Amino acid sequence: MYRHPYDDYNRDKMVLRDWMAMDRTVFAAARTFNDYIKIFITAVIATIVFLVIFNGKIWDEVIYLGLIFAGMMLVAGLFLLVQAYLHHRNLHHE
Repeated sequence: MYRHPYDDYNRDKMVLRDWMAMDRTVFAAARTFNDYIKIFITAVIATIVFLVIFNGKIWDEVIYLGLIFAGMMLVAGLFLLVQAYLHHRNLHHE
């Protein structure tokens, strides 16, 4: 079974509609990455707000968890974006 949506298509039989759908898939991956960036920035800002308001006494664990969560979201989004772009590039250059 194939992992990507267009792996089982014969490239010679693909029409313009199929290529455009493939491009839309890549654009959707880019929009999803932008959403991951928004989540990353929101988590960092929320963590800084917790740090400023509570002076880092009781909320040290929350602060570290917030930064770890933000970093995980950024790495996950970047991984998905790179995977989509590499798949798109491989289909166009085979």
